[in-house]
Amino acid sequence: MKKLTLILAIFATTTSFAQRGYNEGCPKLYTGFSIGLENPNGLIGFNFDVPVTQRFSLGTGAGLSSWGLKAFGEGRVYFKDCNRGLAIGLGGTYNTGLGTFNTTLPTTAGDKEVGLALEPSTNAFLSLYYFWNIGRRGYRIHTNIGYSYRFTDPVYRITDGSKLTSDGEDVMNVLAPGGIMIGFGMSFGVLR
Repeated sequence: MKKLTLILAIFATTTSFAQRGYNEGCPKLYTGFSIGLENPNGLIGFNFDVPVTQRFSLGTGAGLSSWGLKAFGEGRVYFKDCNRGLAIGLGGTYNTGLGTFNTTLPTTAGDKEVGLALEPSTNAFLSLYYFWNIGRRGYRIHTNIGYSYRFTDPVYRITDGSKLTSDGEDVMNVLAPGGIMIGFGMSFGVLR
């Protein structure tokens, strides 16, 4: 019942925004970049954002993360026209992981080089954004904060038989995808 209510609320919101039409003066495509921690497109990456209506857009992008390459897809609802101001985003990310490599971590035998394989990870996220205009050409900057939930566990394997201490496990859990998201970005309106 809760899922049905959520789906109906999203549909009603999207439909009411679509009925407002689209302002011809607003950009029809944004491209840009963002940086951050657990950011949808990684530590640093590029993104595309397509305004569907004055107050709803679909976006995608990719970048580099602590867990390999990262890609995302997202829908955003804005509370001001022309895809500005406060916005709420809901989406998913995919981290490719990394092959086998060695790094120094706390183990039950002391700090030593540990062989690791970082597994691919799929996450869902909810994020709160704020978008500001820069100039009159459709450029904008944004900040975001949110939370990313990881569906994949475990996300790493120890390949050399070492046993991590709780501190070593904490280090790996902090690096692994998921958790609090913080980001900053800039986008450029490229089609009008």
